[in-house]
Amino acid sequence: MFGAGGALRACCELVDEEKYPPKFLDWAKLERNARVISAYETMLIPGLLQTEAYVHALYRSRVPAYTEDEIARHVGARLERQTALLRTPPPRIGYVIEESVLDRMLGGPKVLKEQLRHVLDCVERHNHLTVQVMPSAQHTHAGLNGPMQLMSTAEGRTLLFAEGQGGGRLLSKPEQVGDMFDLFGILRAQALNPWKSAEVIETKVR
Repeated sequence: MFGAGGALRACCELVDEEKYPPKFLDWAKLERNARVISAYETMLIPGLLQTEAYVHALYRSRVPAYTEDEIARHVGARLERQTALLRTPPPRIGYVIEESVLDRMLGGPKVLKEQLRHVLDCVERHNHLTVQVMPSAQHTHAGLNGPMQLMSTAEGRTLLFAEGQGGGRLLSKPEQVGDMFDLFGILRAQALNPWKSAEVIETKVR
């Protein structure tokens, strides 16, 4: 429309590079058109379900500390990713969350309760979203080696983003990713079903 010869599209790529850490950039780009998004979370509410206050609290707790400008940029980028929930056609999204995450007072009791209400609201409004709770009483299960994020693209690629201290790794080798998809299936079977999970979350809000 502007006759810019592709310059505007190139600028979009540069803006993305400013928003996201280098190791997460490719994942964030692919997430916009993913067919399936899944994750096992051990420390935090999944990013696509986080409220603005929860995200602020998360980035304010970072060590070493971010500047106010850096916090604002990271919060904006995190919230922008949440448009994946609303697009047409929507991706199938499935999360398994450790029960301890629902008790972590990130930002204080008010922020946490608002966050948990938001999760319940998202589950109610989006039939393509499933949230399951792994109860703390489940003393052993398939996810004890740590959190993970999984994705299937519209082209049929399967990807794994493995997080850890100091950053994460984007993996695409079929044998590695296939094993993790199998493991996530076991995790879902070991977690509470979606209806019982919603009941557990509701008890944390009262």
